[in-house]
Amino acid sequence: MEEMWGLEDYSHGETITSVDPVCGKTVDESRAAGKAEFIGQVYYFCSSDCKSTFEEEPWHYIGIPHRV
Repeated sequence: MEEMWGLEDYSHGETITSVDPVCGKTVDESRAAGKAEFIGQVYYFCSSDCKSTFEEEPWHYIGIPHRV
């Protein structure tokens, strides 16, 4: 039996999903087209276009007013 130290799968086969903050689609995190971190939170995207759009104005998509 092969040992896999620290690589235990605790998902029980469940798919972990997130909502793309740009278009609202549900995204399987393991198959996301991209991800980005903003203010300590990771966001997952259905396409590279949604990721690029988010990165231009992330505060707009998470409801935080932008201040210059």
